[in-house]
Amino acid sequence: MQTRLVAEAQIRQRIDTLVESIRAMDLDAVMSCYATDIVSFDVEPPLQHVGSEAKQKNWASVFAKHQQPLEYEIRDLVITAGDDVAFAHGFNRIGGAL
Repeated sequence: MQTRLVAEAQIRQRIDTLVESIRAMDLDAVMSCYATDIVSFDVEPPLQHVGSEAKQKNWASVFAKHQQPLEYEIRDLVITAGDDVAFAHGFNRIGGAL
């Protein structure tokens, strides 16, 4: 149980870092938070992004369209950590001036 609590805390810290990196519109810092084999689901087509290269293109497009400051928040975050797998899900909201 203690190992899972530590894993959940580490994941939460990584997500907090990701949120701050997105708000700062720092593409390198954002990408450092992702695994190379990430699979994510976003609002813009294609809805599913597979791999860090696809994710990087998605964030580069978002950052190019918006002015700072960029708003980003995650609501209802749930983190699940097991012995050999962990994942998180929640509702993410982005906003800002185009």
